[in-house]
Amino acid sequence: MKLPLRWLKEYVDYNVTNEEFVEKMMWRGFEIASIDPELPGVSGVVVGKVLDIKKHENSDHLNICQVDVGKETLQIVTGAQNVHAGDLVPVALVGAVLDGKTMAPVNMRGVDSYGMLCSGAELGLADADYPGSEVHGILILQEEHPLGQDIATAVGLDSVVFDIELTPNRPDCASIIGICREAAAALGQAFLEPIIEPVAGEGDEAEYASVTVENAELCPRYCARVVTDIKIEPSPAWMQKKLRSVGLRPINNIVDITNLVMVEYGHPMHAFDLACVKDGHIIVRNAHEGEIVTTLDDKERAVDPEMLLIADPEKGVGIAGVMGGQNSEITENTKAVLFEAAVFKGSNIRRTARVLRHTTDAAARFIKGVEPVNAELALDRAIELVEDLGAGKVVGQTIDVCAVSTKEREVKIDVEHVNKLLALDLSAIDMAKMLRSIGIDSIPLINKLLVKVPHFRTDIESGIEADWDIAEEIARVYGYYNIAPTLMRGDTFRGGLGPEYRLEDLTKDTMVSEGAYEMYNYNFTGPAALDALRIPQNDELRQAVRILNPFGEDQSLMRTTLYMGMLDSAARNLNRRTGQGRFFEVGNVHFDNNPTLPEERKKLGVLYFGDNESFFTLKGSLETLFSACAMQPVRYEATERPYFQPGRAARLIATSGAVIGEMGQLHPAVVGCIPTL
Repeated sequence: MKLPLRWLKEYVDYNVTNEEFVEKMMWRGFEIASIDPELPGVSGVVVGKVLDIKKHENSDHLNICQVDVGKETLQIVTGAQNVHAGDLVPVALVGAVLDGKTMAPVNMRGVDSYGMLCSGAELGLADADYPGSEVHGILILQEEHPLGQDIATAVGLDSVVFDIELTPNRPDCASIIGICREAAAALGQAFLEPIIEPVAGEGDEAEYASVTVENAELCPRYCARVVTDIKIEPSPAWMQKKLRSVGLRPINNIVDITNLVMVEYGHPMHAFDLACVKDGHIIVRNAHEGEIVTTLDDKERAVDPEMLLIADPEKGVGIAGVMGGQNSEITENTKAVLFEAAVFKGSNIRRTARVLRHTTDAAARFIKGVEPVNAELALDRAIELVEDLGAGKVVGQTIDVCAVSTKEREVKIDVEHVNKLLALDLSAIDMAKMLRSIGIDSIPLINKLLVKVPHFRTDIESGIEADWDIAEEIARVYGYYNIAPTLMRGDTFRGGLGPEYRLEDLTKDTMVSEGAYEMYNYNFTGPAALDALRIPQNDELRQAVRILNPFGEDQSLMRTTLYMGMLDSAARNLNRRTGQGRFFEVGNVHFDNNPTLPEERKKLGVLYFGDNESFFTLKGSLETLFSACAMQPVRYEATERPYFQPGRAARLIATSGAVIGEMGQLHPAVVGCIPTL
């Protein structure tokens, strides 16, 4: 998240150094990764004055300039034809850095040159940054500036941009308004929150547009507004400058309005050319099988029925939450616009972006989560900008299709519990004041705090979890460094391993003493692995827990046996020409044989392979293990299992009669299913 200091100062009284600000934000849970200059990639460029200019004797297009840079006069050779004596120009001194390249003295056709006169493009400037920056040739400075002054100061780009790393639980801070609210609290200053006055349009919006949402689960709210008599033109310099400061490219006034609102409020928007929407009817629906949408980047994208589209009665006009369609984009001929501010389900947008392999700024914000109230705020701000810029005529009221509640939640907090969590002794009134500083209103009660959770704090849960969430907010405002260290509450218990862990350690130690290496394998497997083991469909080993969102079919089940992981590891060893080996694994297996929760069992798996290994070497190691564990003699009984060779398999039966395991030589059919075995 990029936060330009100039933008921050519009909402907060910034009264600290940049370094102090970084530290204060860190203690609030916001790490600032870097402080970048407002004019990046440029250093060692100063204001100079051309004192004299003459033609190069050995060239018909080069000029030799004498340039005063304050402390000295430099001889600089240039090919630009728009430079005259008396002009103030940007001068890259020897040692200056431009776009990663360091300036050095050069000899140009027999004449030494000690620097370079710069164009606006070479400095990364646009006309919105400084007038004349896009002119072909050297940038001529329009005002008087001290000679030798840094060019960033001369063009008014001498501020900084903070690059803030956000945590996933605070999507509200992926916006200028959200992060400035936190910055104000960190600095102990009032947050100058902008007030948006909704614009009442003329006429009836129903005459121009309508909205139908067919899948309210994936689109719980869709707000739209019609604007006619559109004037497409470049956005004003102040808007372009703001967009460029956060890395966005200005396009035109309408598109720039949607991008500016997304940056300000963190809510993605889109603008449709209303003339390209059949009957002005927007339909939010799932894509049809085989449907293709050409997006704004001129790429045809095949969509599937699980994806959500913005469409009209005839065609798709955009992929919801990802990118608009080329068939409804804003052009210089656009006369009427439908502004969209919607809420799309994050998990669905995540899948769509992943399948299409296309993640936009809008998609990233929907994936993190946007909330319904902000859709209306964002749309009102966009319409306010339309009015301010005189970009068009606002029609009627907002079209709002909403299937969720937009009321603020209320949660009751146990003040005593919060104090115990933080080892503090704060009153409900103290807590209410702290919460108010970060935009959370609350009412002190007797031993309780009634908190009105603002719409933008989706990370604050209801129920018992609310105490923990509010405790975290109190700790951030109070200051973690102000909380005295204390011992943990609760009883102190004598340490030591329980009998199960001691048995596990003894098992591992014994197997290692037998020359076996411990291995760890994934807990996931797939149906093909069970097929390779020739396991019947009615066998208990088929009662596997299925993963809801697996990485692939080969990892779609929780394992019910350790065999496949161990066999895969043996295959990899044989691929590396390891002729023999002894391996063991102690791990959990899971069975979906319980109506409530799956059953978890801990198993020991042992695998011996190589010319020197046999049924009896494995049996000898198991006897050593049983002896180390002080077990009564174990009986071996012949058995048949589909993955063992007939006549070379046995069940292990304890003196109680319980079957505690099995052993055998792999069936040739199983060996044939595993590479190299």
